[in-house]
Amino acid sequence: MFLYNLTLQAPTAVSTAILGHFSGGKHQEVVVARQQFLELWRPDTATGKLVIEHSENLFCRVRSLAAFRLTGGSKDYIVLGSDAGALSLLEFDTRGKRFVAVQFHEFGRTGLRRQIPGQYVAADPRGRAVMVAGVERTKIVYVVTRDAAANVMIQSPLEANKAHSVCFDMVGVDVGYENPVFAAIETVGGDGAQTTKQLVYYELDLGLNHVVRKWSVGISDTANKLIALPGSSDGPSGVLVCSEGCIEYRHSTGGASVHRVPVPRRTGQIDTRGLMIVASAVHRMKNAFFILAQAETGDLYKIAVQYTADEVTRIGIKYFDTIAPASSLCILRAGFLFATAMESGSGHQLFQFENLGDEGGECFSTDTEHDSVPEFRAHELSSLALVDEIESLSPVIRSQVHNLAEEEAPQIYTLCGRGARSALRIVRHGLEVSEMAVSELPGTPRAVWTVRRRESDPCDEYIVVSFVDATLVLSVGEEVEEVKDSGLLATAPTLALHRVDGGGLVQVTPRAVRHVMADGRVSEWQPPQGREIACAAVNARQAVVALARSGGHAIYFELHEQLGVLREHEQALHVSSDITSLALAPVDAGRVGAAFVAVGCEDRTVRVFALDAARSLEPLSVQAVADSPHSVAMVQQGVLTLYAGLRNGLLVRANVDAVSGELSAPRTRFLGARPVQLCVATVRGTPAVVALATAPWLCHVVQGRVRVTPLSYDALDYAAGFTSDQCAEGLVCIASNTLRILSVDRPDAIFNHAAIPLSLTPREFILNATSRHFAVIETEHAHLTSAQAARELVARGDVAESETETLLPPEQFGLVRSERGRWASLIRVLDPFTGDSTQIIELEDNFAAVSLVQVVFGDETFVVVGCARGMTLSPRGCQAAAIRTYRWADEGTRLELVHSTPVDDIPQCLLPFNGLLLVSLGGTLRLYDMGIRQLLKKAQSVVSPHVITMMRPHPQLPNQRLFIADVQESIRLVAYSPDTHAFRAVVDDTLPRYITSMHVLDDGDTVVAGDKFGNLAVLRVPERAAKLLDSDPTGARLAFEKPKFGTTHKWDLVAEFHIGDIATSLTTCALAPASRQVILYTTLMGSLQVCVPFVSKSDMDFFRALELAMRKLWTPASGRGHLAYRSAVSPVRSVVDGDLCEVFFTLDYDMREAISDEVDRTQSDIFKKLEDMRSMFAF
Repeated sequence: MFLYNLTLQAPTAVSTAILGHFSGGKHQEVVVARQQFLELWRPDTATGKLVIEHSENLFCRVRSLAAFRLTGGSKDYIVLGSDAGALSLLEFDTRGKRFVAVQFHEFGRTGLRRQIPGQYVAADPRGRAVMVAGVERTKIVYVVTRDAAANVMIQSPLEANKAHSVCFDMVGVDVGYENPVFAAIETVGGDGAQTTKQLVYYELDLGLNHVVRKWSVGISDTANKLIALPGSSDGPSGVLVCSEGCIEYRHSTGGASVHRVPVPRRTGQIDTRGLMIVASAVHRMKNAFFILAQAETGDLYKIAVQYTADEVTRIGIKYFDTIAPASSLCILRAGFLFATAMESGSGHQLFQFENLGDEGGECFSTDTEHDSVPEFRAHELSSLALVDEIESLSPVIRSQVHNLAEEEAPQIYTLCGRGARSALRIVRHGLEVSEMAVSELPGTPRAVWTVRRRESDPCDEYIVVSFVDATLVLSVGEEVEEVKDSGLLATAPTLALHRVDGGGLVQVTPRAVRHVMADGRVSEWQPPQGREIACAAVNARQAVVALARSGGHAIYFELHEQLGVLREHEQALHVSSDITSLALAPVDAGRVGAAFVAVGCEDRTVRVFALDAARSLEPLSVQAVADSPHSVAMVQQGVLTLYAGLRNGLLVRANVDAVSGELSAPRTRFLGARPVQLCVATVRGTPAVVALATAPWLCHVVQGRVRVTPLSYDALDYAAGFTSDQCAEGLVCIASNTLRILSVDRPDAIFNHAAIPLSLTPREFILNATSRHFAVIETEHAHLTSAQAARELVARGDVAESETETLLPPEQFGLVRSERGRWASLIRVLDPFTGDSTQIIELEDNFAAVSLVQVVFGDETFVVVGCARGMTLSPRGCQAAAIRTYRWADEGTRLELVHSTPVDDIPQCLLPFNGLLLVSLGGTLRLYDMGIRQLLKKAQSVVSPHVITMMRPHPQLPNQRLFIADVQESIRLVAYSPDTHAFRAVVDDTLPRYITSMHVLDDGDTVVAGDKFGNLAVLRVPERAAKLLDSDPTGARLAFEKPKFGTTHKWDLVAEFHIGDIATSLTTCALAPASRQVILYTTLMGSLQVCVPFVSKSDMDFFRALELAMRKLWTPASGRGHLAYRSAVSPVRSVVDGDLCEVFFTLDYDMREAISDEVDRTQSDIFKKLEDMRSMFAF
């Protein structure tokens, strides 16, 4: 087996984000790290939208980021800390649209090692030096300068190592233009000494060129974060040290004086622990600054520092607002706050400041002594307003693939998020569409156009709707109204419409070509007697019309320069069969008209003719297609591209040579059973094609590559690009008898999500196939549900029973924290179509649901839930455990408790087996049968040394064999003996894999597994063991061969690959109609990836050669070797990295040419292979 690994959706979790001017312009941008991806986001201050400008796979684990600007510069650079064992100084190349490493310096071994720097990076605020630190011991300082040619240079590294030290955070201290200073939180110990946390200042002496440990002071043992204050003329300098429940100001010039202020907490809290600050942002204004800090509960605090000269006199803290807990906060000068979410319930959000929170609310300061922790009353958003949000899946806990909606492609149902912001998300392939307006029309329209009088007009003036025997003209403004004096013929259908240079319009009807001039005069050309116009294509200066039933006769018109009217060309266009569709090429810069016209013919061909003066109407090329073209379109998408929508539902795309007009590299894709109608629109300022079949599709360019993505919307009949004051880039469409205005907000996305909110962190879910309802178990540690919190507060007397409805909604403010060791858990039955929960069963007495399965006993289906009371994870144990059995009621919409069976260990996983229930208790497998009052124990065997965390049945022999995963001893194949009721492990692994997900392939001998170190492995039963099991299904011979370690037979390693994330679910499915099955897996950080098995040796050899050429000739901006990254834990084996191969799309021409020469293929051949591999098996 040889696999092709491909990322469908990049990780959605953002580990860190930085703010700066990375393009060198006036607008601020945000660079975010998504696992191994580095992305540049631009907040559009005019529309309030987040635009993802660029995303790049660095093939490394991004650990930290810092923005760095050289003194006197106007452009920010990116200091990258990663597992590459090197410092990377990156620049965003605005021309090439990619990140470029301007400096790269290796300092250690690769990988996530505690002593290798990269976990923390800090930049001097004045742009003179950067410090890179590891978790333990190592710190390195680099001086950054420019050479004589103004290129960025870094000098030799200066070490500031400290033995037996552990670093918790690090920042650059703003000391003006004095020697650069860096502050760090460290613990120093060793030789049996007690470790204490210290705030340490490291000073870089620019004159002597060395780093000294300048100053240190003891701080709280709970200190976790530093916030650097502005210095020089902008502020007092120094840092704020954030610890549990407290923030204090420290600086080396402050002596022993400490300014300390408590972190307020909400009223009515049950847990008495102090709050930890998890994110912060400092915003500088003219002669002032303020700080926003966020606690782990999501509460935002505004911190104000008052100072005189260089001395702080007062620190004040005040509750600001509450948003979802963020990993990073960025405050833009345009008045926006950007927050990257820690969990999927909120997404990455862009807020606009309504006010600075100076009015109302109590401010707590260092002037007042506080005998107890100050409290505040949280409220709805008052200082911030949400303006945009990018959805996040992270963390993905479980996922399943079903087609409950009976659509063409299956849906991916994922359990995402944590706490009250968790959700069951239904993930579909397609772009999310916003419906802005819907209006009924007086009849059934056939086509629609938008038109503006002048090219310089920012908005469309008319929407023109064509019916069977009439044309309706609507004006675009505050209200859409019918226009009577547009000059367009309203008593005939319209075939084509376009603006003409000079302010006029060209309208093509079946009986005439009408040129409506700016002064109201009309020039009209009519076809010969008895003939009608079948189709037409027009632009600002040209028109081509084809006559119906003429054997392929078309008339060409050009705009007369002096008279300003359309004149028939002296030559006509002739083909050998009737013409079904026409399209003019876009007008290139420097030309006055289109150079080509595309002609779709009944003889199943698409032809290209020249329109320039030298080759007027000369045939240039022809492309045979599978059916007659229903419509054609030509757009400029990097290269001139021809689209042909066929009557059998196929979409054909081919490149057109800009000089010769030759067609090359045709690609075909099936869009549905309807004829494909093509319409040209604009997306993100670039031409795009909307293809309408059984579903609408958008063909547009994303980072240099054409992407064909469906729109998650109803079937449409016709569409046109639309621009107005309210909608900068939209679509005006017709569907049945309605006119609709749509907008695609995220054209760079691949999937759209529909979220069903949950109450607690979801753990597992099952589907009732009959009622199409899901049963979900949700469990939360050290938190209370809303009902539990209300009862607790009433019992304590904090609130009256009548006031419980006024408690804060957990969806925005999170769950109420409780003491450690306390669990909240529930079982939910929900309808995925409506999102309603038909039943919620709360578990009492500190029970937590840990496992869930659906079992058939006899003829009835039961739902079995494994529970544990007072569960502790380290050391693993519980006060009591039970297995609760429920039956489906009310046609599969509710659950009824049958009985509860006590067990002596945590029932970690459950599996239906041989008509019974198989339960894992530690390393023991136990069989249960259905009883009247409780489950009846039938058999028990110890098959694993530690804890069994996962069980999967054999797909062909589910009553004889199963696969189990141990918490740290990989996967074992277990055989069952019905005579002795014993389970025997017959095959195990040579490596101690920490399995997080696994799936057994249909052959029954191959299993795909992911582990917690980010590896994906394919294991297979050895051939000899498989033969012995066929002859002896009980595995008795294999079990009694008495090996020295484990079992006699070990798994054969078929393939292994480092994905860089933890795979939480694995399955096999077909993602598109008529496509083969692939291995689909979801990861903890929210990515969706597939492994495609190769079926032909030629494809395998080609992609292996391309991967080797890419490794040889191209290096990621991070500097991490691709082979080293994919072999981070174990050497990569029998897997081709499709993500690396698809980087070929983004390279410049010279690099692509060198790689194509290396693999002995043309660039177009490589493009076609890559696109076919993705479109045939995935998206």
